[in-house]
Amino acid sequence: MMKKKDKKINKSLDSIYKFMADNYQGNWSYRWEGVPWMQKNTVRNKKESILAHQWACVGFWLTLKDVCPALNALVNTQEIYERVWSHDMGETFVGDISQFRQINGDGKDKHCLEQQEIERITKFIHPKTSRRLLGYFKEFEKPIEKITKLEALVSKLIDTLQGNHFALVFAEGLGSSKNKDSVKKIVERTTVRTALQLLKVLKQKGHTKAYKEILSVVNHHLDYYRKLGIKIDFDYSK
Repeated sequence: MMKKKDKKINKSLDSIYKFMADNYQGNWSYRWEGVPWMQKNTVRNKKESILAHQWACVGFWLTLKDVCPALNALVNTQEIYERVWSHDMGETFVGDISQFRQINGDGKDKHCLEQQEIERITKFIHPKTSRRLLGYFKEFEKPIEKITKLEALVSKLIDTLQGNHFALVFAEGLGSSKNKDSVKKIVERTTVRTALQLLKVLKQKGHTKAYKEILSVVNHHLDYYRKLGIKIDFDYSK
């Protein structure tokens, strides 16, 4: 006869399997819809799924933390892994709305739909885990200037760096006269805004070494765009 404790554990494990089964659907939910410089890539079936993006973000922090030891010493690495692994979970079934579509007016209520999805997907897993994942999402969706937690800001920066890098690797015509204004706008509204807020918080807290690390990371990243003839405004002197 199964003990009460065993039944409880089995129920919890069943909930985890259901939770993961839902997340597996992210393998077939793709990013970059409607982005002109990614269209040929999509036709060639070189698509980036939600799960692939989240996995790549985990890989970015895995490697970046050793390049930025001062920053790494300030943050909870496990929390950053949790944040980047789960940050687009709400897009698993409703799909991604690309930054290109967003700068053209789409996706104004996307965060509401995504929150509902996260609440649904995490409904039966351990309440502690569910609350944590939902909390991460809510903080992730705040206006960037209102986020002060280092783990949240680092996770958001990694999200933008990875997305940009995927485009830099696979896009066609990124620096063309047709696309460069849109690319500039996207990079400035995501990567630059996030970096400036992270730098501001690090400066306010007196974390000079971590500040310099992030400054180097961002300038190195923006150099890829400068080489394509895309001038990105990055004034960190304020």
